Amino acid sequence: MTSETGASAGTKPKSPKSPKSPFFPSWTPSRAAGQGWDWAARWWPSILSAGGGGGAEKSATLTAADLKVPTPLADVALTLCTMCLGVGSIYYVSYLANIGILDREVLKLSLSLACPLITIVSYVAPAPMVIEAVLRMNAQRLPTLVFQSQAACNVLGIAYAIQVTNAAVLMTNMFGLACQILFLAGDHHATASSAHWLWFCFKVSVCLNVGIYVFACQAPTQLLGQCISVFNIILYSAPFANLGSILRTRNGSYFNSVTTSISVANNAAWTLYALLIEDVVVLLPAVVGYTLSVFQVLVIMWCRGSLPFDLGFLLQCLGDRRGAAKPGSDDQPGGDLEDVDAEEEQYSPRAGSKVAPWL
Repeated sequence: MTSETGASAGTKPKSPKSPKSPFFPSWTPSRAAGQGWDWAARWWPSILSAGGGGGAEKSATLTAADLKVPTPLADVALTLCTMCLGVGSIYYVSYLANIGILDREVLKLSLSLACPLITIVSYVAPAPMVIEAVLRMNAQRLPTLVFQSQAACNVLGIAYAIQVTNAAVLMTNMFGLACQILFLAGDHHATASSAHWLWFCFKVSVCLNVGIYVFACQAPTQLLGQCISVFNIILYSAPFANLGSILRTRNGSYFNSVTTSISVANNAAWTLYALLIEDVVVLLPAVVGYTLSVFQVLVIMWCRGSLPFDLGFLLQCLGDRRGAAKPGSDDQPGGDLEDVDAEEEQYSPRAGSKVAPWL
């Protein structure tokens, strides 16, 4: 009796183990409430109880204070699953058309009419931004790299349409190229203060005409398709040039929500149309554009605090250890563009900024 008492007195009581998931043993429960994971604080006890991870006794005493921050692997998995789900839904619609549940010919005809219209809308969407830049004589907020990449994609699209004699692709890319020339002219007017127009016109004319001739008459179709894919990756990756500062400050004002939404719809329609006509050259750029556009939507939602998972792990991937600002904190601009405008005025063309070269 004495030995048992001494043993019990000399032995420290074991602290209860932190509950773990029966499905992911190495993954601890989510971050505290208010970070977008308060649903886990409510449902985690019942999940553990149902999965046998500690029993009802431990689950009943589990509170939000016991929950720990999940590993970034969970956020990575949720991000990838969301993007794969978006791409998979388009392939599923194509599968329904192939097995006869949806009328393949009617769907193909509808998309052949809808795709050019949506693309035309996406080409016109940046017009208000360009007009505002011209009126203010400040082109700092214009996505010049996007206009340049889109013009290159339109040149390649025109060359491909000439090779395969596709009128829908030809007319769409010709309209898009005209829009990009106007946007680049507005950017030149705002940055160069209406100077060097002769050099600008000569440079644009030579680059576009030589590009169309070489790729339409000399380049093989396989090489042309690879070039289209590369320039589309550049095109849809251009808005992420400031991804580090966007994630760190949670400032989604760098992205235009309307343009991004149109881009998602445009690339989704072209992806489905390319699957129906079985054209790999049209399919690859559309899939890449759709994936990057969906990711841009996720970044916008995360900046606004409406995404149920975290994208802060991207800062670690970019080598930034400072972490992202919390929603509603003083470090987050909150979508107000006044600070951005004030910063841009310091680097306005009238203050002596350099003119960005084209191509």
